[in-house]
Amino acid sequence: MTSNDISFPIDTSRRIHIIIDVLNDFISGTMVCHHAKEAISKITERINTHPYEEVRYVCDAHPSQHISFIEHGGQWPTHCIKHSFGQQIDLSFYTCINQPSCRPRISENVFEKGCCPDCEEYSGFNAMGTQGKTLGETLYRGQPVLVSGIATEFCVLETVKDLLQNGFQVEVLQDGLAYVTLDGHRQALTLMRELGVRII
Repeated sequence: MTSNDISFPIDTSRRIHIIIDVLNDFISGTMVCHHAKEAISKITERINTHPYEEVRYVCDAHPSQHISFIEHGGQWPTHCIKHSFGQQIDLSFYTCINQPSCRPRISENVFEKGCCPDCEEYSGFNAMGTQGKTLGETLYRGQPVLVSGIATEFCVLETVKDLLQNGFQVEVLQDGLAYVTLDGHRQALTLMRELGVRII
């Protein structure tokens, strides 16, 4: 039996769908990832066919001098500069049942990470919402969580690891993933299975 065969009860009425970095730069901009457009289609389909699932959107929101950028000693092209077009969530999500919202008096579901110029931040667990709570602080310990988004071997994987370490039951929507390299994607999926994540 593999860890992916481990059965645990899922209370679907309490499931939270965490969507990582479905941003223009990763779909059609400066850091296009493989399978991005297909992943967007599958994620939006999931949202619209599971309206009872709450949705949280995690977004890179980098300052222009971020440490991860090549010109500042990092490994990545400049991407997802806060308030730029490349940092915006793909427009298709604004036609979904549970669309992104940061507006006052409406349930906040957008959380930003990578905001500190001197810190690399792949995981979305501590991403900050506009109402002063991190993503993790909006979740209940033990709550079932579904994760999808970009990129499998970086931000998705690190978010999943933090969720597991904090006591959450985690599933990953495989068709709703985009990735930097196919090998990295496959290795990340293998690791997640070994950690007890259910890949659906």
